Amino acid sequence: MTSLAVNPEVPRLAVRRFAGRTLPQLMLASARRAPARRFLRYLEPGPAGVRARNVTFGEFAAGAGSAAAVLRAHGVAAGTRVLLLAENSPAWQMVALGTQLLRAEPAALFASLAAEPAAEIALRVAPAVVFVSGPRQWEKLAPVAAELERRGLRAVIASDPLPASQLPSGLVELPLSRVIGADAPQLAADELAGLVAAVTEEDPFLLLFTSGTTGRPKGVRLPQRAIVRALDAGAGSVGTSEADVGVHFLPFGHVAGHDQFGLALAQGHELVMIARRDDLEAALACRPTYLFSVPFVYERIREQVEAKLAALPRPFAATLRAALAAAVRVRFGTARGTGDRLRAAVVGLLVGRPLRRRLGGRLRGLFAGGAAASPELFRFFEALGIPFVELYGMSETAGMISSNLFAGPRRPGSVGRVSPDHEVRLQEGELQLRGPLLLSGHLDPEDDAAAWTADGFFRTGDLARWDEEGNLFVEGRRKNLLVLSSGKKLVPEPIEQAITATPPFAGAMLLGEGRPFVAAAVFVAREEIARLAARGQDVAAALLPRLREALAAFSEFEIPKRLLVIPGVPADHPGLLTPTLKMRREVLLALLGEAVPALFAAPADG
Repeated sequence: MTSLAVNPEVPRLAVRRFAGRTLPQLMLASARRAPARRFLRYLEPGPAGVRARNVTFGEFAAGAGSAAAVLRAHGVAAGTRVLLLAENSPAWQMVALGTQLLRAEPAALFASLAAEPAAEIALRVAPAVVFVSGPRQWEKLAPVAAELERRGLRAVIASDPLPASQLPSGLVELPLSRVIGADAPQLAADELAGLVAAVTEEDPFLLLFTSGTTGRPKGVRLPQRAIVRALDAGAGSVGTSEADVGVHFLPFGHVAGHDQFGLALAQGHELVMIARRDDLEAALACRPTYLFSVPFVYERIREQVEAKLAALPRPFAATLRAALAAAVRVRFGTARGTGDRLRAAVVGLLVGRPLRRRLGGRLRGLFAGGAAASPELFRFFEALGIPFVELYGMSETAGMISSNLFAGPRRPGSVGRVSPDHEVRLQEGELQLRGPLLLSGHLDPEDDAAAWTADGFFRTGDLARWDEEGNLFVEGRRKNLLVLSSGKKLVPEPIEQAITATPPFAGAMLLGEGRPFVAAAVFVAREEIARLAARGQDVAAALLPRLREALAAFSEFEIPKRLLVIPGVPADHPGLLTPTLKMRREVLLALLGEAVPALFAAPADG
């Protein structure tokens, strides 16, 4: 099929270019502009709960400079790497920025990674220095410590002391207090400025690893130009300013966690940082003006609201649900007269206002990235008067391809307008990109071959389309496309999202490659399964009509004809979810075993 280039007249994001063109430059500019302004309010976890610790912009820059001095003394320089395996903290970013100041490459791992993949990636990275938060993280690398030392490892920075028996004799343990704390060396202002000035747009920003839904995680090498251009586009779309306070809890193994952090660092606004999702309530008590998260967290918030509605007397619950549906019509211009507007006002008072109070009372909007948000989730928050702004990107694009606009317009299911820093086209439905907002390459050269077209476009692997107004819609992953034995093709992700957004389903994966019809593996709460079983009902048969009703907008061949019900939620099964909460298809298929072919053993009805 011939490439279809985007019409150059299609609206693009209006970016706001920062004066600094590297993250160290942006850091130093904020530190000079407002050295005493609070940058981070870190809710540090401890046995007695959380303890708030404040870090100003000036203190953060000084800490990054101290980290650079220590790292330099232990052999970190251009061409070397520093591996970070730790929970989110100000120290994590100080060490990362200190690495960038030396034009070296920080490599980020998810703190939740199991020992085997963490050790495998560490050997591929071959770092000069490792930063871990304590013994629990170091235990993942200790079995390969001697080999890491042979490959160039010289020192281990640790927030908490490590067992001496787990450190080879040649490795130096550096307490964190000697790297960024009171005992750390201090760089003079002119020396820090000199290091900042020496960093170029093509120098490393970060080495990230893909979630590995299929195969070995790829190491994605991002230069400074990519992250700064991502921040340019983010600043133009989300509408934040120095006055904002954001809650930061996306892990630094995820590019979206860096996008939010970098934007706050560049703009000079405050972040309430937490390392555990359990501390979200404490963060909300700090009265943020926005949240940035993967959609999963917002789905849980919506489910909690739905559960409260379900607990109300049935007539009252039905009235509020009808009012919420009316609010959706009002928000999207299909209101049925004055009655709908009155119902929308009622649901705003009785549901929207308490929800805003629960989210801190000052919330201006919710920003979502890292995974696709369902149109139902978008409509829920928008109907309650809470702007829901979805951004779209991937590790290879520093988290930015397109974004909806906080100031509007926003469309259900759309990921908004594309950054002008991308040249874009569709090739057989696949979105392909070329331009400065891209990775510089992969850690392993063999991963580059399949990533690029002959004429230099990056293959996103995502199937996409534009509407007549120039809004981008991403419909799923090309590799996940299901081809039935009838020759019909379907993209599973929108269908799976619609199922998961419908109670009592807590997750779904479509099945049917090479089969005559589609089936689905669905996760359902054990309580609901027990309730149906107590009535003597076949659980799958009882739930199928609910699923089909939720998918009424899809074509008949796209709607599952059989269900395989799995008790609980995907997180109940070790290894099923990636660190970014995506389901691994091959793990689920192995879990289901012979139950899958049994679904297709007889012709489906209809």
